[in-house]
Amino acid sequence: MKATRAPWALSVLALSSIVVGCAATSDSPRPPTTQTRPSENTVGDIPEFEGPWSDLFANVYSSTTTTEVQREILADGVITDAEYAQLRGDFKQCLEDLGLTVEIYPSGGFAVDENGSVNETQISEDAVPRCEQRTVGSVALLYEQIRRNPDQKDEATIVVECLKRNDVVGASYTPAQYKRDLDAYTGLDWNSTAVRTCAQDPLGILEDASAPSGE
Repeated sequence: MKATRAPWALSVLALSSIVVGCAATSDSPRPPTTQTRPSENTVGDIPEFEGPWSDLFANVYSSTTTTEVQREILADGVITDAEYAQLRGDFKQCLEDLGLTVEIYPSGGFAVDENGSVNETQISEDAVPRCEQRTVGSVALLYEQIRRNPDQKDEATIVVECLKRNDVVGASYTPAQYKRDLDAYTGLDWNSTAVRTCAQDPLGILEDASAPSGE
C-alpha cells in the first residue's frame, strides 16, 4: 500500500496549504531531525519581497513552522531549482531513514511504501508531515505554485480556460462554477486525464510530470 500526494492536487490545495502551514502530528514514529525545530525559531525582520508572489513569500517566511534553513532560501525572494531539489532530497532522505521507499515526482507529487514497522496511517499522519515540516516545509509548495503560475493569475480562471481549450466544458462554464464543483468534488470527472492535467498545469508550461524523479 502507498501513501501518496497526487501531483495534480497541488493546484487546488497549494495556496491554502502555504498560508496555514503544516499540521501537528503525533509522537510515533519520530523521524530524525534534519533541520532546526520550528518551535525554536524566532522571526526577525521580514525581507521586503517583490513580485506577484510577494505576499506568500512573506507569509511563509514569517510562519512559526518555517525553519531557519527554509528562511535562508526564501530571504532573497527566489527559490532556485537547486534549492528546491535539495529540500526534496532532504525530504526523501528523512523518510528513507525510517526504512521507507520513496518515489519523488517532478511535479511535486510523491509516493511512499509502508514497511513492516511503519503502517499506512503512521506514514500519512506522522512520518510524512514531520519530514515535510523539517525539510521542504511550504517552500517547495511555493516553488511549485510559482513554476506553474508565475504571475499568480486567478486559479479558477486559468483552470477553466484550460478546460475549455481541451473541450472538457462548454463556453458557458464559469470560474465560479468550477469553484463550486471543486468544493463539492462533483460536476467534473476529477479522475480524467484532461481534468487532472488542467488542474496540475493550467497554463501548459510544465515539463511532463507523469514519471518519478530520482532526486
